[in-house]
Amino acid sequence: MNKSLKLLFIAVMAMLLSNNVAIANAADDAKSFFESAETKFGKCDYYSAIADYTKAIELDPKSSEAYLNRGEAKSENGDKQGAILDFTKAIELSPENPELFEFRGVAYANSGDNKDAINDFEKSLILKPNNADVYYYRANADSKIKEYASAVEDFNKAFDLGLHTADLYHYRANAKSNSAD
Repeated sequence: MNKSLKLLFIAVMAMLLSNNVAIANAADDAKSFFESAETKFGKCDYYSAIADYTKAIELDPKSSEAYLNRGEAKSENGDKQGAILDFTKAIELSPENPELFEFRGVAYANSGDNKDAINDFEKSLILKPNNADVYYYRANADSKIKEYASAVEDFNKAFDLGLHTADLYHYRANAKSNSAD
């Protein structure tokens, strides 16, 4: 009986060790696919990058970074709804990351859904209140839904936070002239 228990113990330990090795290999493979996707993304090969991000996600489904980056690749590839879905999944995995709300907000704005974009920009600003880019993005979304006073306020905030681009000056001037009407 003692010999049977010993054999059973050895068999269970072997199973556990092989399972840990498989998990470690999956993590290494996920990292390899992620790195390959990054390289392809950098070369503007978005289709191949998406495929590699997808493989990385299959091996590590809790990687919000892989969902974020695949969403960016989908956005660059013209798949606005696919990008929004990936950003949404990234947010589910890392709801305290303001960048994720920023990216999804931009994707919503690019798809013409400015109200959802504004909601995401507001969530991003709650988590990171001094992000000039997000004020700028929200101002543009406000302008598109004819909320010019809010747009001017956000353009001014972006300016105060150090964003000084020609586009900001141009869009702020347009919002000011429209809010005066």
